[in-house]
Amino acid sequence: MRGMKTTRPTTILAAAIAAAALAVTGCPEKGPAEKAGEKIDETVDKLTHPNEGALERAGRKTDEAVERAKDAVGEK
Repeated sequence: MRGMKTTRPTTILAAAIAAAALAVTGCPEKGPAEKAGEKIDETVDKLTHPNEGALERAGRKTDEAVERAKDAVGEK
C-alpha cells in the first residue's frame, strides 16, 4: 500500500466507528439513571460546543478518549 495517504478526517472517522462498535457490543442494557446521565452529558456537550459538526465532535471525543486512556496508563 505504498503511496496511500490517510487524511485526519478519515482517521478520526475510522476511530469513531471502531469506538462505537466496541461500545455497542461490550455494554449490557443501561438503567434509567445511566440513560438520564447520558442525556445530561449530551445537553452539556451541545451547549459548550454549539457550532461543532459531526466530524469535529467525533474528533474531539476521540482526542478526549485518548487523553483519558493515557491518564489511566500513567503517561503524560
